[in-house]
Amino acid sequence: MSNDPDIIKQIILEGTIAEKLELFQFDFQTPRRIIRNKFKLFARSCYPRYFKAKSPSFHDDFIMDMIESYFGEDRMIGGFRGCAKTSLKKLFDVFVLLNDKDAYRKYMKVLTRDLKNSKQIVVDVYNLMVEVRDIYGNQFEKQGDIKREETMGGFTMVNGRKYTAGTVGQVQRGHVQDAFRPDWIWFEDVEDSDSIKSMVITQSVIDRVEEAINGLAVDSNGSFFVTCNYISDQGTIQYLINKSSTTFRNIPLLADDKDNETTVWPEVFPPEKVAQLKKDAEDFYGEYQGDPSKSQNKFFDLDRISRDLEKCKKPDRESAGVKYWGVYKPHHRYGLGSDHSEGIGQDSNTCVLIDFTNGEVVASYANNLIAPDLHAHECARLGAEFGNCIWAPETNNKCGGSVITTARAIPYSNIYKYERLDQVKATKATKYGWETNNKTKYNMLFDLRKDYIIIERHVKERKKKI
Repeated sequence: MSNDPDIIKQIILEGTIAEKLELFQFDFQTPRRIIRNKFKLFARSCYPRYFKAKSPSFHDDFIMDMIESYFGEDRMIGGFRGCAKTSLKKLFDVFVLLNDKDAYRKYMKVLTRDLKNSKQIVVDVYNLMVEVRDIYGNQFEKQGDIKREETMGGFTMVNGRKYTAGTVGQVQRGHVQDAFRPDWIWFEDVEDSDSIKSMVITQSVIDRVEEAINGLAVDSNGSFFVTCNYISDQGTIQYLINKSSTTFRNIPLLADDKDNETTVWPEVFPPEKVAQLKKDAEDFYGEYQGDPSKSQNKFFDLDRISRDLEKCKKPDRESAGVKYWGVYKPHHRYGLGSDHSEGIGQDSNTCVLIDFTNGEVVASYANNLIAPDLHAHECARLGAEFGNCIWAPETNNKCGGSVITTARAIPYSNIYKYERLDQVKATKATKYGWETNNKTKYNMLFDLRKDYIIIERHVKERKKKI
């Protein structure tokens, strides 16, 4: 490919089809930086409407990530809303489908949370390819007895390459279109502010994502590419970031959150527009800064919690997994609370023991591998060490039920219980444990946050007096 700008411009404006193909096409041996330059020439000359503003420097990094992923590396782009990551990816898919002489990828698949989104991407890619028929001809003609799909759930090109839509909300194996395995998957919009609020939804998405990754064609060096907003450090995106094979690039709109800071794309996001976004955006730090620690989805101020954790007193001792910050004092009042899980390496079985007399935590325990019934024995043992203090297990799910049954069988004599009115029989029933529901959950959390803030104020006032 000639590096002379005048020659390149002449080819783009008045060149023959053969000259344009030579300018845009590549194969596996083509140096990656040359492929990047070819893509930029292809995209800008064929689809100028996408480039009304000067491209930012980080777009070059995005393009290189897409190239490396196309050839076998797992890459992720976390960029602020409006950074054009999705548009660039669609243009790149068009570019490789039309210009890769080796047809390195045979089956490319787009997976989103909502099937409508992935189907729309397929429609967009299809239409973009149709726009350049004057250079590449009809890529979707019938060839012999082979008939292409007519729906925009996917299409097949005359050379057999497939491009299809799917969703991370459905089982990945056994699809009609999966006669052979995808060798390049694009995960787009697999997490949002709604999904991260539910651990059940998040885990379901993670399971489907992992299933899709495990279903990649091994013999063709299958890989995946992710475009996302990095809005949570506990959801699907974080799960993908933590995979050993993944390289993650996160681009915030601002280098920091100062009002007068220059944006990374000033032609599209000048300072005055950023100031307005800060006022209007529901979650500026999640949507535009890629900073989960400051995201509005965080109920507590994580920066403050991190600072406080560094100041926390270390436990006096540890025994059988329990951390202690004091010893039993018979004249003090204690209480034990516990939360329970299946003990399969995800959520932990936990408990904390508080000295109500001085308001201090005396002991805590957390284990994500212990079974809930065995955890009940650990809680009962800890409670017995502190005068058989009142113990309130959380009872919402089957794990909580198992703990209550075990605790009563031990028996533990001081389990928290309450009376609930049976609306049908108009009688009162005694219930053991603490039931977390829509009312009690938010009361607990808001009371805790309020007390946390009050404690900080007391500490500051005490420092002023000193």
